Amino acid sequence: MVISITPSAGNFRASSDNVVSSSARQTYSPLLESLDLAGMDFRADILGTEREIVAGMTRLDRPVSMALRECHDELGETGQVTAGEVRLFIENGEIRSYDDFSARLSEMNRTDNQQTRESRMHSVITAGMELLEGVRGPGLNLLNVTARTGLIVTLTTVLRQLVGYYVEKAIREGDSTDASRVWAVAAITMIGPAMSLMGAIRDECAGAATLQTRLGRVCMASITMGAFIAAQLTGATNTMLSTVIGTNVYTVARDVTNAFFPLQDNAGGATALSTGVTTAAYGAVQFSLEHLNALMPLSGAGRYAAELGYSLGADVIQGVLNGLGAVTDDFIFILCRSWPLLSPSVGLDSAQFDPESLQRSVLEVRAGARLPSREQLANALLNVNASRTSAFQALNHALGAAAVTLALSDLDEGTQGHLLVVGLAMVLMLIYFPFIWSCSQRTDRANAPAQLSENPAP
Repeated sequence: MVISITPSAGNFRASSDNVVSSSARQTYSPLLESLDLAGMDFRADILGTEREIVAGMTRLDRPVSMALRECHDELGETGQVTAGEVRLFIENGEIRSYDDFSARLSEMNRTDNQQTRESRMHSVITAGMELLEGVRGPGLNLLNVTARTGLIVTLTTVLRQLVGYYVEKAIREGDSTDASRVWAVAAITMIGPAMSLMGAIRDECAGAATLQTRLGRVCMASITMGAFIAAQLTGATNTMLSTVIGTNVYTVARDVTNAFFPLQDNAGGATALSTGVTTAAYGAVQFSLEHLNALMPLSGAGRYAAELGYSLGADVIQGVLNGLGAVTDDFIFILCRSWPLLSPSVGLDSAQFDPESLQRSVLEVRAGARLPSREQLANALLNVNASRTSAFQALNHALGAAAVTLALSDLDEGTQGHLLVVGLAMVLMLIYFPFIWSCSQRTDRANAPAQLSENPAP
């Protein structure tokens, strides 16, 4: 039901949802014109008689009251309890709860000298706005991380699974020999360490290398080579060509896209404590997601190997799970770097004595878009992507070697699956520190956390 106002002052009538009266199509009714209090030609007599005004407002109040009742009925139990307590406070100023919102209401009520329904309604609105203001910052930070990292990782994971499926199809329909596939796996696996070597030479020439970057690159290359040798000795490399190709496509697509859409924050730099806590959380999250992934439909190369047709939905599910893990990891890493206990910095220490600096040190995470320079693209490919590619290829080979070894054992399939998941979490935790270290080049960035800057994140 739609309430339409006719040109006759004070006459209200109802019309159907899609019917507009000819009188309502005229320019403006005198009543609506008179309600424009900011206008220069406002005259109270245009509103009509007192009886007409009361009748019109009563008629208008009915649909409004019905809409408010519907909103109240749709509230959950907690919402209805809160609404009842707010009404009780407005009527007599009584407060029964002891949460933050009620505490703020009580504080404002003590300073309310009028003690009227209108003044208490104003207190409720003010306290509610302050409550929303308090959660806006963390909510906006999480939204930026989710929108940027979640979308990029989901889409690039779908691309990885798509490439893996059709590469596996081409391999099985072709006549390539085992030796040629093994050599191809070896060549593709070495792309990551080779790029890391190029990045190391570039860092040394530019004076950006640090002890952490040197150790990180050496450790990452050693882990990758060790995992490849293990996979070669167990014969797992014979069936890994589609996996390593899909992984390289995924890492390059992800890091190049990250260069165009960077995630910036004002958290402190990565320390051993913050990275250690994030490593433990990362392993736990991936352990849980891998158990959940076991319940999902097959996707990628494994789907074709199981003689199933291609399914975009299965790839999207895989992408969403991977994106969820990446978003959780990014957010935990940022929180750990912003926590003074784990990442003490000059900026936060000074903020303890300077209220203005303390206000500026509130965590802020923002995603943006840019056209990266050649230096930024080189950083993305030779630093972050080189380490990410090496890390994920090490994960592929380690799990492949473990799967072959477990398949030859007397353990049942359930136990083998659990052991593989545990191995996955352990390898991911093992590569975490080298990844962060290898991306910790020396920069001219100030240590104060008040400035937004880009930080490498897994």
